[in-house]
Amino acid sequence: MTSKLLLYTSIAGLFLSLNVAAQQTSMNSQTSGKIRGARFIPFPNYSGKPYLYDKFLVGEIELTEGTKISNLGLSYSTYRDELIYYNPAISAQIVIDKISLNGFTIHELNGKSRHFRRQYCAEYTHDQSYFEVLSDGALALLAYRKVNLEPCSTYYSKSGLAYAPAFSYFLYSREKGYIPVNQTRNSLLSKFTKSDQKKVKKLLRKNGIVIADEPGFIKAWNLIEEYQIQPIF
Repeated sequence: MTSKLLLYTSIAGLFLSLNVAAQQTSMNSQTSGKIRGARFIPFPNYSGKPYLYDKFLVGEIELTEGTKISNLGLSYSTYRDELIYYNPAISAQIVIDKISLNGFTIHELNGKSRHFRRQYCAEYTHDQSYFEVLSDGALALLAYRKVNLEPCSTYYSKSGLAYAPAFSYFLYSREKGYIPVNQTRNSLLSKFTKSDQKKVKKLLRKNGIVIADEPGFIKAWNLIEEYQIQPIF
C-alpha cells in the first residue's frame, strides 16, 4: 500500500510539474514578443558570484508603459546590472533592455519578494541603474547591488581575479535626489542635525535596535521614517 501511495504521489507531482511548465511556456510564447532584449552571453567563470542568485527564480517585470508580465524565470546580474530571463519557447537566456523596464520583482523560495526599480543616478552610478527598494516611504532606502571584477590573491583564485561585492546604499527623495549612506550607526546619524541625532539615538536605544548588518540598518531607518525625522539633503 505504501509503495503504491508513493507511486501515485510521484505521478501526481510529475503531472503537476508538467502542467506548470506548460503554462509558463504558453505564457512566455504569448508575452515574449513584448519583451525587448538580446541573447545573454555568460560571464567568465572567476571566483565569487556575478549574480544575485545561483539559479533562475520566478518573478515579474513591469514595462515602461505599465504592463506587468509575471511567472518569468529571472536572474539578476549584479556584475553588469542586467536582468536576464529564460525564454523556454526558444530555450534561451535573454538580457532585457533596461530602458524598457520600470522595474522587476524576484520571489525567493522562502516566500520573500525583492523589488528592484530602475532609476537614473548621475551623481553616483552615472547611468540608469537597478536599485533594490529596501524601504519605500516619503524617503526611500535603496541598495545598489553592484559587484566588481577585481584583482585578488592567486590563493583565492588561480586567475588572480574575482567578483567582489561593492554594494552602495542611498536615502532617496524624488524631489531632492540621493544621499549616500553606509550601514553603520555613525554614518546614519551624520545625515541629521545635532538635535535630531539625539532623537534618533534615543529611538534606537529605546527599541533595542543595533545597526550591525543590513536587517538592523533597515529596521533603524523604518523607525526613523515612522517618527518622520528628516535627514539633511
